[in-house]
Amino acid sequence: MTRVLWVVKAGDRLYSKVLGEYPYHVEVDLSTGENLCTCPLGGNCSHVSAVVETYEKGLFFDAGSERPVNPESLAWAYLSEVPRLALEVTLAEFFNSLRRDESGSETAMLFLRALRLIRETKAEEYLHPLGEALDELSAVFHDYPLVSRLREAYEDVKNALQKEPL
Repeated sequence: MTRVLWVVKAGDRLYSKVLGEYPYHVEVDLSTGENLCTCPLGGNCSHVSAVVETYEKGLFFDAGSERPVNPESLAWAYLSEVPRLALEVTLAEFFNSLRRDESGSETAMLFLRALRLIRETKAEEYLHPLGEALDELSAVFHDYPLVSRLREAYEDVKNALQKEPL
């Protein structure tokens, strides 16, 4: 299943990040139809189709006419304006990363971002699935001191949310 995380339109180009088996980056030239995907097919794939469909539904960030050097950082500038949406995107990336990140590094970074956004949005309902994922991380990376730090951060957010009035 393909999941479009975000789409940025800059001039006549679309830039996007899509989750498939792995995360892929997509670029589409709207004026020519030329496209590029970082999946093994290189373009003209389901990831490109999903990005175009998302754009046609009006679900994109309009960056004006300048081509961004780093479309992902631009997307995150927009996403940070809507923390709940940023949380949804982060969680999608986190759970995708959990399945494939052999070092745990990317997963840890996404876990910490999710915790910050959960705290900011007071989205307590995401703590339980994140806690279960942390247990899975702990089982795989049981000898990593980083996992203890992730657990501490998780407990800090959990305790902070329990103390705050809704």
